[in-house]
Amino acid sequence: MSDPLRVLIIEDSALDAKVLVGLLQNGGYEIDSERVETASEFSEAIQRRPWDIILADYNLPEFNGPEALLLLQKSERDIPFIVISGGIGEDLAVQIMKSGAHDYLMKGNLARLVPAIAREVREVRERTMRREAESALHAANEQMRIAHEIQQRLFPKEAPALDGFDIAGLTQSADEAGGDYYDYISMPNGCLGLVVGDVTGHGIGPALLMAETRAYLRILTSHSNDVGHILTQANRVLCEDIDAERFVTMLLVMLDPAARTICHASAGHPPGLWLDAKGKSKPDLRRNGIPLGLRPDTQYAASEPQQLEPGDLLALMTDGVEESLSAEDELFGNERVLATIRAGQGGPAKKIVAALHDAGHAHLAADVQPDDYTTIVLKAL
Repeated sequence: MSDPLRVLIIEDSALDAKVLVGLLQNGGYEIDSERVETASEFSEAIQRRPWDIILADYNLPEFNGPEALLLLQKSERDIPFIVISGGIGEDLAVQIMKSGAHDYLMKGNLARLVPAIAREVREVRERTMRREAESALHAANEQMRIAHEIQQRLFPKEAPALDGFDIAGLTQSADEAGGDYYDYISMPNGCLGLVVGDVTGHGIGPALLMAETRAYLRILTSHSNDVGHILTQANRVLCEDIDAERFVTMLLVMLDPAARTICHASAGHPPGLWLDAKGKSKPDLRRNGIPLGLRPDTQYAASEPQQLEPGDLLALMTDGVEESLSAEDELFGNERVLATIRAGQGGPAKKIVAALHDAGHAHLAADVQPDDYTTIVLKAL
């Protein structure tokens, strides 16, 4: 099957134009051509329809090749422009090539016509594909930038100030928009919800799901202190919106500042760490249910209230830091997490969070962070 080729010919000789068309047909092209002789005809033709190639005589009675090339360039259309002349001299040929013509052929020697056109058509298609790819990449980057700005506004601006407690949180996304989530949420009777979540993947899709999850939790926690019931209800609505490839792990801790107690519910999330004033591990805040979004009938139960003692520290995290890999494919691991937290336990919660994330970055094989880092630290003073 012949390749279609749309050819605009600037030529005052109908016979010469017919010869060009015949050569291209013999070269395997199915030709759709038009011949023009004046500047107005040429301008109208390039405005009216797309062309794959322009073949231009250098001199015509009312028009010439350099003028046509200038008009083409002003139109900003990427169409290969090949000059075909009976003989204009080497100086003029070099001049028009420097001006932007893609090739120059003599009418008496057209052996290169078909391969020259094949080359130029291929190159313009490659340029078009490259421009389209760059445009798509720019659009995607702009979408990610906007998503990042929106998502950053959803994260807490600062930790709540509670007498007797020091609280800090931080998230660092692997991409412009991440799937990790953390929040401080006011609950009834002066209680505070500390929540850390992780949507599978990172990018715009998980970021949107994270925003949706945040909205559900804020609504549900405004009416209830039962963290198990809150996760049960959130799971029910999320199951309607999440496809089979997505889910959300979440750890929700309710702090009662007056009683200095906590209770928690965990939907498949990594255990929260609990250290006493001397850095000794206390019972972890373990998983007590599967991730959100998997089964709509899942019931989550709240743990019994547990007393916080002076000097106790809670660290609620996603798995980003712990699963950071070194150049030797060695995980950062839970022991390094504990060691980093213990080393800074005497300092402010904000510094502990920053030190943990810095340690995770330092452990990485490269500067590229493969997963989101998110941590909340609560200290009972």
